[in-house]
Amino acid sequence: MADNKKAGSLYLIPSFLGDNDNTIIPDQVRNTVAALDHFIVEDARTARRYLRAIGYKKNFDTEVSIQELDKHGANHAKQLLAPIAAGHDIGIISEAGNPCIADPGYEIVSYAHIRGYQVVPLVGPSSILLALIASGFSGQQFTFHGYLPIQGMDRIKKLKQLEDAARRGGTQIFMETPFRNDAMLRDALQHLSGDTKLCVACDLTLPTEYIATKKVSDWRAEVPGLHKRYCIFLIG
Repeated sequence: MADNKKAGSLYLIPSFLGDNDNTIIPDQVRNTVAALDHFIVEDARTARRYLRAIGYKKNFDTEVSIQELDKHGANHAKQLLAPIAAGHDIGIISEAGNPCIADPGYEIVSYAHIRGYQVVPLVGPSSILLALIASGFSGQQFTFHGYLPIQGMDRIKKLKQLEDAARRGGTQIFMETPFRNDAMLRDALQHLSGDTKLCVACDLTLPTEYIATKKVSDWRAEVPGLHKRYCIFLIG
């Protein structure tokens, strides 16, 4: 276990959900980030761009350590968190939204708990939670399924399972890569029951934000184009 009097803390740093929009990043996050010298990120280039966008002033070449997370697993968790053992704070930065939610990084947080390091979540945008509270569906019980199967028949089977689960109680939430959104929506509208309610939440926090909840039968009458948009789908 870590000596908490000497160890630093692990900060979970939220990021933008799309184009840079400083209005959605709280001052608490900016102020915390401004004091950090060590970061764990998915992509160093986009992390540097984000840090500059929220006003980070330190020199990346001489003052800052940015380590990229192994996307195939936290095999180097001990190495990545070594600065904490030496008394330095570290920030994990998500590519979009909050770290560890539909995002790598949870293995690092898990290891931090094993070592007894303090973990500090910071407030910021989560597309999943924003979609849920805007959907009109129950937030008392919900499940996030991540990405559904890519293959058509497997995806249709999973959609049916989510529909059954929603009827038993509990909102079912999932997402898709932007270039497969239209195919996902097409399958949902073709194979879900007409009276099932479906919410489509796109481009959350962006100027092009679109959120609508309708019965599947109503969606069939007017199908939106979702190609290359950041979407969350909910069945309730």
